Amino acid sequence: MTRTAARRPFHRSGLGVLTSLLAVGLLAAGCTSGVEDPVADPTAPSSASDAGGASGASDDGGGGDGTVVLAPSDGGGTGQATVEVSSDPYPVTPAPEGFEPPAACTGEGAYLTEVGSPSTPDLPERGGESLSIEAVSIDGEKAVLSATVDGGTREIEPAAIGETVSIEDQWTISVTSVCGDTDQVEFDLID
Repeated sequence: MTRTAARRPFHRSGLGVLTSLLAVGLLAAGCTSGVEDPVADPTAPSSASDAGGASGASDDGGGGDGTVVLAPSDGGGTGQATVEVSSDPYPVTPAPEGFEPPAACTGEGAYLTEVGSPSTPDLPERGGESLSIEAVSIDGEKAVLSATVDGGTREIEPAAIGETVSIEDQWTISVTSVCGDTDQVEFDLID
């Protein structure tokens, strides 16, 4: 009997270490707080692999297709939200060969975003989806932007004046002004 009693604390301790390692693994994979453990949610479907993780898991923490299902963190609700997650930024297409960029702060562009604020005016919906561009920061003559399509946010590679970005094959924007003094970026919608 003493032997069994001595094993239980060890077993619980081992389980605690395993739980801690899984939590660190999830954080390293890009998951953050607010994401419920699918094992702890009795309504979540169970599909464990031999390694004890969800089958089909990929490096981005999703189910292999870039989709992550988030369960309510307070345990009080039953709904789930699906958010598109991608670790790859939207690629930037360089300006055409021979393009001579003007001074960085041109003040030209149909759309404006300031660091920390979404673009104005609203971009047109396409295919039933909406897009918002936000300036994250300005690094010299390059704008660090992010694109939010129906709630899913993804970074854009740093872009300079004259460079273009295609977003979800529905919108193409062209950077027209990068003004570090005022933290403003202007762009045109060209497609």
